[in-house]
Amino acid sequence: VARMRLSMPATTDYWVNDAAGDPLFVVTAEANAGLVKMLPIVLEEVRGLVGERRVTVVFDRGGYSPKLFLKLVAEGFDLLTYRKGRSPRVRRSRFCLHEGLFDGREVSYRLADQGVRFLAGKLRLRQVTRLAADGHQTPILTSRRDLPALEVAYRMFERWRQENFFKY
Repeated sequence: VARMRLSMPATTDYWVNDAAGDPLFVVTAEANAGLVKMLPIVLEEVRGLVGERRVTVVFDRGGYSPKLFLKLVAEGFDLLTYRKGRSPRVRRSRFCLHEGLFDGREVSYRLADQGVRFLAGKLRLRQVTRLAADGHQTPILTSRRDLPALEVAYRMFERWRQENFFKY
């Protein structure tokens, strides 16, 4: 704890909030436990709060694990996360402009939508890839096939609002 000039046990907080960014609960764990290890524990708490209805879990690359994804989907959770590591680039011709209104704001992305497989075909997910003006591609993975590609991208790129809620 730098401000106190003391060495103390380190912890990591895992904040859980609803789609609007409102807090539900926090789990404090030993530092560096890792999101892949902690997500099943956190989701047990979520399941206790929401019952058996499907819940979409949105998280960053720290929770990337196809084996974990397979487990989450089997347990009735949907996921929305960035694809980690190298992935095949999507041809420019596959991207289309998607525009819409979310939370009173106009949103516009160039997106490509395709199916992808992991774990020798045991896990099938949807990949929505955003093409930036500079040519950079950002692949997003989800188990949600019912959402328009624009909403998938919007939910992923707007998750910073929830992060800022807890940070500030």
